[in-house]
Amino acid sequence: MSSDTIKTLKLILKLIQNKKPFYVWLFVRFISALFPIITIFLFSRVVNGLEVGSDLKVLSHLIIFVLISRLLDNFSRLVSTSKLDHVINDIQLDIQNILVSNIRAPDKKSQHKAVQAVRNFSDAAGTTLSIFKQPGIDAVVSFITIPIILLFLDFKVFIFQVAYMIIYYFTDVYTTEKYTVLKNKHNSTIESYFAKLQTTKKFKFEKTLTSNSFKKVTNWGIIEWSLLQNIAVFFYVVTLTYSVYSFAIGSKSIADIILIIGYMDSTQVFLNNISSIKDSMANTKVALHRLLDNNKSLTVDYDDLTT
Repeated sequence: MSSDTIKTLKLILKLIQNKKPFYVWLFVRFISALFPIITIFLFSRVVNGLEVGSDLKVLSHLIIFVLISRLLDNFSRLVSTSKLDHVINDIQLDIQNILVSNIRAPDKKSQHKAVQAVRNFSDAAGTTLSIFKQPGIDAVVSFITIPIILLFLDFKVFIFQVAYMIIYYFTDVYTTEKYTVLKNKHNSTIESYFAKLQTTKKFKFEKTLTSNSFKKVTNWGIIEWSLLQNIAVFFYVVTLTYSVYSFAIGSKSIADIILIIGYMDSTQVFLNNISSIKDSMANTKVALHRLLDNNKSLTVDYDDLTT
């Protein structure tokens, strides 16, 4: 995590006025993210039981455990995400109230730009926290647990997993940097557009600039996600081919293949989630930098807030 990202997160957390509910429900959400991984493992044990001819009593117990895991997953996820939605909404209001109250603009146009910068930042912060809530926490849990499970299950699959994650990560770093540049230009045009919108009826030029800059952001999104998804497809096929070959020579069971492919699917999901988090954090960093560009209109000390 870059120093800019850490500073941005520190700023968001310092602006939260009621931190306890946020951390409590974030912890509950973390626990809920463990259940899908447990469910995949239990399902593979059911398949293994069918393969080896386990009696109905053993299979029934496994199915009951699957049921309990799914029910706990549903309940804890639903409650924690709903509570976090309310908390995050309050956080956005906290950010807006603190920052807008510190605007001291020399004229209306500067004031409108500063207010829009605050709005952009609070919206980006809210989106970032929402993505951390879901699916971000799922990604963190999977990132920690799945490689460890695969290490003990099959070392070669673990190597595929590590290679996949490394290549995906560095590709994502490159694409996110490009995205950040385009998003910064887009936010700049939005500020100018809304400032002009509130001071005059002649804003056609600013509207065109905003539309064109957003088109560049979306076009880059197609390139970014195509690269990342093709990496995922390549390693999925490599892992599937190896698993099928291992089954053919008798070193793997159907249950093992289900477990491996299930966790590979989860890997793609959590890497995609991490990419979404990175893009969201890029939005928040851009919004923060745009906010700092309006420091002549703001009296709050950001150096204190981000250190």
